This record gives sequence, structure tokens and C-alpha cells, in this order.
Amino acid sequence: MKTRLFTLILLLIGLFVVSGAAHAPPLDLDSCHDDLDRVRRAAADASEAADDAHTKQEDLETCNRGEERCAGQRSDLESAISDVEDKMDTLDSRIRSTQDSCNYDFTVNRMSAMEASQRHLETSRKRFCASLRKLVTLGVSPTDALRTCQSGDEAQLCKACLGLN
Repeated sequence: MKTRLFTLILLLIGLFVVSGAAHAPPLDLDSCHDDLDRVRRAAADASEAADDAHTKQEDLETCNRGEERCAGQRSDLESAISDVEDKMDTLDSRIRSTQDSCNYDFTVNRMSAMEASQRHLETSRKRFCASLRKLVTLGVSPTDALRTCQSGDEAQLCKACLGLN
């Protein structure tokens, strides 16, 4: 009796495992490989951008010519930081694509897709505001900078960025 029950349990487990494997989505190893390669390249690009930003940060720190004379180094650093953020966004996108194509969930970040999208939107807004403020520091009037914003929502964001609320 125990042998029959044991045999039945093994048979059921075997059927469950086989049926589960039969219903698993097929893994496209070619797409998985391509996406992993894109992740590698995006990570290398982000690493280079971070190294460049670090160099710009050191340049600003060693600038001893006073507040106004270091404006170029400060602007270079802000641009470099923006580039790092852009490269990190690309890397994040590549990782999400790789998770899909390789049918694998990385455990690094457990944010939902909505949370990740909100974070990316906020980062984009910050970069946009920094660009608008940079226009003003380059001599463009706040009014002219505001004209670059066309729609109602965009205009409100621009006003907030430029402190014109």
C-alpha cells in the first residue's frame, strides 16, 4: 500500500514537473544574448560618463579663480552629470528589456514598472529644469526661456523651474 502511494505521488510530481515545463514560455537565446550584449555596452557607456563627470568634478574643485571664473567648470560638471543620468536611464531600459527576453527577474530593484516610470519622469523634469536655468545663466532672459514651453502643462513646469510662479 505504501509503495503504491509512493509510486502515485512520484507519478503526480513527475506529471506536474513535465506539464509545467511544457507550458513555460520558450526562451529565445538569441534575443537574450543580444539584450545582454546591449546591457554590457550601456554599462560601459555609463561607466565612461561617470568617469568623465568625476574628472569634471575634480576640475571644479581645483578651480581657484573665484566664483564667476569657475562657471565654465560648473557648467561642464552639470552637463556631465546629466549625461551620466541619461546613460543610467538607457542602462535601466536595457536591463528591463533583458529581463523580458531572458525570462529572468533581477533582484537588484523591486520597483514596479509604474514606480520606475515615475522616477524616470521626475529625473527628466529635473534635467529639463537644469537646461532652462542654464539658458538663463548663458544670458537668455527668463521670459525668452519661458517661450520655449508651448503647452499649458509644459508652461507651468517651466515657470516653476525658472521660479516665476
